[in-house]
Amino acid sequence: LTFICFMAFIGVIFLGLIFFDMFTSGKGKYGDRLVGIDDVKISSEVKKEIEDNLEAMDEVVDAGVRVQGKIIYINLEFSRETSLDRAKEIANETLNKFSDEEKSFYDFGYFLTQVPVEEPSDKGFVVTGSKNSKLETISWIKS
Repeated sequence: LTFICFMAFIGVIFLGLIFFDMFTSGKGKYGDRLVGIDDVKISSEVKKEIEDNLEAMDEVVDAGVRVQGKIIYINLEFSRETSLDRAKEIANETLNKFSDEEKSFYDFGYFLTQVPVEEPSDKGFVVTGSKNSKLETISWIKS
């Protein structure tokens, strides 16, 4: 009985150390997923340049680029005259603004919309897309 109690005590201490290490490892909410991000950091100047280049296009009304963790979110709002195919083409062109190293490190999330009109039945297109760091192309989902 003493041996069983001793083994149970050792087991509790061992589990306590494991849980303590899990919750106090200091890795933050992303854990090890951001290891190496400093080597491929996206600067605010690059984000601003991409936004400015997009907004200079006649089809693009508003553009936003945001980096959160290992994901680059690109939100694009298009004029009513812009076709969905053209909007996807413009979104695909944004990948050319990033280096191969950045494209292989970051995932990309796209949100494409058209300028709303006063008719509630005509919302235009709303499309989301994503590109995994291991893939070459954007996968599109019509919302």
